[in-house]
Amino acid sequence: MFIIWGFRQSKKELGIVGFFHCNRCNNDSEWRLLKIVSWFTVFFIPLIPYRTKYYAYCPICHDASAISKEEAQRIMAEQKSKAAEGSFQNQKN
Repeated sequence: MFIIWGFRQSKKELGIVGFFHCNRCNNDSEWRLLKIVSWFTVFFIPLIPYRTKYYAYCPICHDASAISKEEAQRIMAEQKSKAAEGSFQNQKN
């Protein structure tokens, strides 16, 4: 009996970090927040996540900087509060 096992990564873009200057490509753009989860797989089915990393990256040249989980959560909370504030403003008008 054969057991096929391996590793796989899933990537998910979580939102916008902010407007920054990229030192690599010299462009100013809205950097994105990226979550990469590494999985242990059996028969190509992801079973166990064993590593999660967060990155802020330039959407033009894809240069990335690793950030902590706490910093990523803070950025996502700011995005939610801005979105809620924007929807409240739209309902008010």
